[in-house]
Amino acid sequence: MNSDDPWSGFDSRAGLLIDTNLLVLFVVGGVNRDRIESFKRTRQYSKTDYQLLLRVLDGFEPLYTLAHVMAEVSNLTDLTGRERLQARQLLKETLTILREPEMPSVRAAQSAPYESLGLVDAAIAALAREYKCTVLTDDLDLYLALSREGIMALNFAHLRERNWGV
Repeated sequence: MNSDDPWSGFDSRAGLLIDTNLLVLFVVGGVNRDRIESFKRTRQYSKTDYQLLLRVLDGFEPLYTLAHVMAEVSNLTDLTGRERLQARQLLKETLTILREPEMPSVRAAQSAPYESLGLVDAAIAALAREYKCTVLTDDLDLYLALSREGIMALNFAHLRERNWGV
């Protein structure tokens, strides 16, 4: 990959599948950017990371998700009070713009990463392979597994480190 062009080698028209933690960042940041650094599930991120995430998402179409991922996101965005209601509403609105192909658990469990990474990551790998889309993740183990399988993957930590003006 050309370090001057973060998108060399990536087909943005093939789409992007966003991993769980980054979708949690998207929801929490969309509800209240000031909560990103204090919310238990997003404290490893900053407001700048949220802005970078938005720029990356704008660079791809379509955007993909899986029911497996959305179930995790829903459970992990356990804000309280008014913010919880806002998070649920934002998640509901986000679902209308994401493509969510069917991925039965039995099919995901047949994917190579299942034994080492579990069901959700195996489903991500299976969908990315089938749709030839890029995966955006901050999970190093998933990133390495996808890379070994020849599946296009973007490691969010790499984007942050290189401070790419995506």
